[in-house]
Amino acid sequence: MTAAKPARTNVRRSLEARRRQLEADLTHFEAWSMSRLGFGHALVDDGAASFDQATQLTLRQNTERLLAQVTNALARLDAGAYGVCEGCGQAIDTERLQAVIDARLCMGCQRLQERSPLGRITGLKTASIPAPA
Repeated sequence: MTAAKPARTNVRRSLEARRRQLEADLTHFEAWSMSRLGFGHALVDDGAASFDQATQLTLRQNTERLLAQVTNALARLDAGAYGVCEGCGQAIDTERLQAVIDARLCMGCQRLQERSPLGRITGLKTASIPAPA
């Protein structure tokens, strides 16, 4: 067994554990939203309930986005493309992958994407980088 095989197995385990946690979080959000149906009788209660619902919706959307990123990383792992930058096609630094296990971009391409007015990188090897959600 090569050194890459155990590392790949560890990455898969970490990604799958992260996916299970995010799925559990989504279940929590669904249960929370079902328990909060309806509004109170006072205007203050309605305002607080609206704020809580907006906060929970934002947290849920973020969790859904994170789950999609983890699922995408698992698909890249299965395809043999995990650790390859979707922007330039170069290998993503190991330190970056350890810090952000579902990273799709190397640091250089990530900086370009963050500085781009539309949140997209143009003129790179792969055109599959969607705008941030």
